Amino acid sequence: MFFANLSKLHQYIDGYCFALFRRIDEEMVPQLHLIDENKLQTDLVKNIMDIEEHNLYLSDLFEFGNKKYQFALQFDPKSIEVYYKIPDGFEFRFRSLLDSIIYETLSYINECVQGLILQDDIHELHYSDLLKRSGKLLLQHVLQNEHAISPFEKINKISSLSYEKSFSNGKILLLNLETSQTLSNQHILKPMVNFETKIPLSNTRHIRKILELSNPEVYLLSDGEYLYSTVEINQHHDKIHHFFIIEFNNYFSWQLTHNGNRLMQVTHEEVFIPKPKVSFFSFSIELKKVFPLIESKKLLNLYLLILEALKQSKGTIIVISKNARSEAFRLRNQGFLIDALSLSPSIVRSITSIDGAVLMDLDGFCHGIGVILDGIATEKGDPSRGARYNSAIRYVETIKKTPEYANCFAVVISEDGDVDMISHFL
Repeated sequence: MFFANLSKLHQYIDGYCFALFRRIDEEMVPQLHLIDENKLQTDLVKNIMDIEEHNLYLSDLFEFGNKKYQFALQFDPKSIEVYYKIPDGFEFRFRSLLDSIIYETLSYINECVQGLILQDDIHELHYSDLLKRSGKLLLQHVLQNEHAISPFEKINKISSLSYEKSFSNGKILLLNLETSQTLSNQHILKPMVNFETKIPLSNTRHIRKILELSNPEVYLLSDGEYLYSTVEINQHHDKIHHFFIIEFNNYFSWQLTHNGNRLMQVTHEEVFIPKPKVSFFSFSIELKKVFPLIESKKLLNLYLLILEALKQSKGTIIVISKNARSEAFRLRNQGFLIDALSLSPSIVRSITSIDGAVLMDLDGFCHGIGVILDGIATEKGDPSRGARYNSAIRYVETIKKTPEYANCFAVVISEDGDVDMISHFL
């Protein structure tokens, strides 16, 4: 490709970014701004610069036609905050796959700009190639091992191999030897089988065979370059550590997780951001039908709490109501009435671990846990669905006939992670 002027390049980059991020998530498409030095004081630029830093990403400053310019990608915070990131406070430049995708996108924009300045042809980077670059960058970054050569390619190769006609569902814990030894001394890691000779990850067939030693509790230990041993993780430790794990799903399929949260999915060498089973867009539409005046900040907070509840392997019911307090009191004999509790992700994981519904208000405060919902039989019930779904249907249908309790929205999460949103509008 060749671009004779900045306007044509701007048009190309805008279309490229639209198609790339729409492919990742239709709700994530950013706005692309071209800022020149003569317009730095315009209202547009002032408004952009007032946006929180993590929602605005800038290309390198460049000069063209005796003016200085800069491209800026501006994201809606609601579209990017729903994806898991390694928590703040840790020394990771890239805290998610999205971070590395944005970095690689800006790098490509810079390459295109240099082509324009030098009047050279620009190589068109396919979207899948950019995503693969991003996946490689993220994996290399979390390994923090400059000696690890092409770990992405090696793991891909391992995922494509079978052993006795079966494909692996094993796991590799990514830790350097120094850290793993420290964790062993703290009884956080329990060594199982130590290999006298370290095994190169490049020896993919040997690694595939050894993966048979792995199970839900046992991991292979690797620094991204060599395999050293098998270990167990003490699930009851009370310290926070970075446990990056490669989990093999099926043929030519694996994912990278951080402390149980999915960072990246790779299938047939294609890189994907693991998407929630319910999007923010669909959640916000349905919730606003019941609570049309809810503030955007509260809506996003409720959605993030629902995403945390999705990690509960047993399934659960979340009931959101303006009358959560009075409902928790009314149902206190078939559940647990608690003091108003502001919910955080860790608390959500805890309170959804027991059977019964969680009653919360629009501010994200919980008032009842383990609640058995009541209600009369309704024609909207579905005998092919589980007890949670039908219980929520009966409750919502009964509540809507009682005006003082009409504002109610239930989210049913099944054991397989499927999500149903239930209100009197559905």
